[in-house]
Amino acid sequence: MNCFEFLTLMKKNGVMLAPQASFQTISLTNTNLQNIRAAILPQFMIELYQQCGGLNIGNGYIFGPSEIKRGRKYPIPSIVQLNTDLAGISQLRGKTVFGRNDLFWFAFDSFGKCFMLDNTTLKELRKYEEPYRALTDCLMAGNI
Repeated sequence: MNCFEFLTLMKKNGVMLAPQASFQTISLTNTNLQNIRAAILPQFMIELYQQCGGLNIGNGYIFGPSEIKRGRKYPIPSIVQLNTDLAGISQLRGKTVFGRNDLFWFAFDSFGKCFMLDNTTLKELRKYEEPYRALTDCLMAGNI
């Protein structure tokens, strides 16, 4: 699966897409992630942000490079805001949380490998070979 196929599938399932991010915003996001010693954006996330600045369906979120306003609902924090709040948690050392739903957190490491993490202990539950599978699992579990 590639970014286009992933986004097409998500649109069919009713996922809300935030406006695409600019090159400068993506670059600044990488710099800020590096400053907090989190993993920088892998290529699949850069490609995603060039198409949309985050995704949401129900209780499933893919955090974007900027905060996502949702009308009367609470805004969805940026990937940098979230990971700054989570900095210092030993289970997340070297990882960046990119998504969450009611059941799991999702993160990638500096090699671009994605992980499903337990919602309370942040213990790795699953390692993904295909990043778009991790993105899909994050959003679709939020729609249950």
